[in-house]
Amino acid sequence: MNQEKYSRYQFLKSIGFKGSALMAILAACTRKEDAILEPLIINKNGQQVTSLDSTKASQVATSTGSTSGSTSSSTSGSTSGGSTATAGTTVGKITTDELNAIKSYVLKLDLTSSTASALKTAGGYIISSGTVVACVSVGEYVAAKNLCSHEPKQRIIFNRTEYYCTDHGARFSLAGQGLNSLGSRGLTVYKTANDGKTLVIFA
Repeated sequence: MNQEKYSRYQFLKSIGFKGSALMAILAACTRKEDAILEPLIINKNGQQVTSLDSTKASQVATSTGSTSGSTSSSTSGSTSGGSTATAGTTVGKITTDELNAIKSYVLKLDLTSSTASALKTAGGYIISSGTVVACVSVGEYVAAKNLCSHEPKQRIIFNRTEYYCTDHGARFSLAGQGLNSLGSRGLTVYKTANDGKTLVIFA
């Protein structure tokens, strides 16, 4: 007898589950560390935070990475709040001459353009040329490959203080380390540098 291996998701779809019923069963079968996106809570100041008693969204920083070279085409989103970040090698703000000296880059973004408007606030992110770029605090950015290591699908987004795969719930730190079993293979993250007007993402 020929036996095929199915993921939990593929199996449930093959026997007819779809939509909200499929999501309910998938959610019921996961471990605590595989938790889906945390709900966003708006505090009394209108800020998105992680708990009801927070009055101010926390700020984060960092990232590390690997790969090389392209430009624009975007999708945007926004989340905010959170606690602490992992250490990385984000270069941060540098002079325009130093920025132009970076020749082997993955992506270069004009921070003044409308496509990068989500990057003006902490928690905002865009997806451009297969790269998730997020603002962790004003003037501080992180970036990662939009390809999940759990299954090779471009479903990675920025969620508060981590990267998250919307397909199966893999979670990754800003340094690319897996935060649950689905993210155990890690995520490719990049270095970032900016001069206030241009953001360069590089290996």
